[in-house]
Amino acid sequence: MGLVGYPRVGKSSIISHVSAARPEIAAYHFTTLTPVLGVVRLDEERSFVLADIPGLIEGAHEGVGLGHDFLRHVERTKVLLHIVDVAGVDGRDPIEDFDKINNELAEYSERLARRKQLVVANKMDLPDAQENFERLKEYVEAKGYEICKASAATGEGLRELMFKAYDLLLAYEPEEDEEDLARFDEIDPDSYEIVEGNDTDWEVRGKNIERLVAMTNFDNDEALYRFQLIWKRLGIDEALKEKGVQEGESVRIRDMVFEYKDNN
Repeated sequence: MGLVGYPRVGKSSIISHVSAARPEIAAYHFTTLTPVLGVVRLDEERSFVLADIPGLIEGAHEGVGLGHDFLRHVERTKVLLHIVDVAGVDGRDPIEDFDKINNELAEYSERLARRKQLVVANKMDLPDAQENFERLKEYVEAKGYEICKASAATGEGLRELMFKAYDLLLAYEPEEDEEDLARFDEIDPDSYEIVEGNDTDWEVRGKNIERLVAMTNFDNDEALYRFQLIWKRLGIDEALKEKGVQEGESVRIRDMVFEYKDNN
């Protein structure tokens, strides 16, 4: 599940309301500085991972800014929550912002343009929001999209939004070419290798484990818990032991260095 939008300004973020993730927020239109993962727990049996992806700028599909990096994160999601500033902060037009994002998605990938998308009218607590909402609602529904009201500042509508998002995830069906690309992209994206490090004792290299480190906020308890679960699923502890790792030795994954501790 991916959160995308243009712009998202302010100190409030939807992901910080619906999960334990606490993204770093910038005081300009493209709020989250890096993609942040959070686990949304609806109840004891239902949960999903939500990725807050920084706002895209015009030309992102051509690599402007960090466009390609951000769009690659969007590609990994199954459903998009398209966040629109319905209050029109700084005189912006919600419909124009909505079209800008969808244009960038379409220019980058036809598959992304077809991705299931739920439009979220954010900042409903601000002046002019209701008037703009009616106009935006008529526009997006004419294009076949569903729209929901929300406010990241007050929490209005977010619980209902998360249940709706969960239903969309359950209904997700990959396209045939997505499955083919997944098979040919890499035989096993979970594969990794452990080698002696240059500036550490050991280094773990692998597509998914390096991606996980890059997108995990290790100061967040829930994100750290998710990281530990995936670490365990991949069997990295056992693989390190087979290599001969010792208590207290350093292990590098990308730019993160861990101190190995044997918990058994």
